[in-house]
Formats: sequence, structure tokens, C-alpha cells
Amino acid sequence: MSKIEVKVYEPPMCCSTGVCGPDVDDELIQFNDALKQLEQEGVEVERNSMNHNPFAFQQNQTILDSVNNKGTDDLPITTVNDKVIEMGEYPALEKLKAEINQLKEEE
Repeated sequence: MSKIEVKVYEPPMCCSTGVCGPDVDDELIQFNDALKQLEQEGVEVERNSMNHNPFAFQQNQTILDSVNNKGTDDLPITTVNDKVIEMGEYPALEKLKAEINQLKEEE
């Protein structure tokens, strides 16, 4: 089976996961837990925040075009093997797994 990679392009945050500071967003906690579960299942996960890894935004033309056209309005953007699966919010674990399972079936 080929490598499966989830990449997340996020707006500027206080830390690389956004799970920090006095007002932690429950959605970010759930998403962080989902990514940890995927990593345990062998999925490669990469999180890119604008202020921690801006170069990643420049390396993906789809992401770069979105940021150039709409600023940070579409962030976060989540991709699975470079296919955009969610824009403007974090996907649930079920959606991520559905995309991953579809890729596995296509092999």
C-alpha cells in the first residue's frame, strides 16, 4: 500500500497545534486527537500554520491560490494525498477515515 498523507494548512496560531493558551477551542482538541489516532494507524500527518511554516503554503499551488485570493478565510484547509477534503473548518475523524479508505480501495 502506498503512503497516505494528511496535511493541514492552518491560520496563524499561538503554537503549532493551537491547543494552547487560556481559551483552548474544543474543536481543535478533537481534531488534534483525530490526527493522533490517524498517526497511530500509520498515516503521515503534517500540520502547517502560517506563522510556523509559511513555506509549506508556497509549495502547494492550490493552497497558495486560496490564500492569495481569499486571505485566511478558507483556512484551515485539510488535504489527503494533496486532494482538498475540507476548507474553512476542521474535518471530523469519520470524514478523514472515509477519504483514506477510499484511497485504499482505489489501489
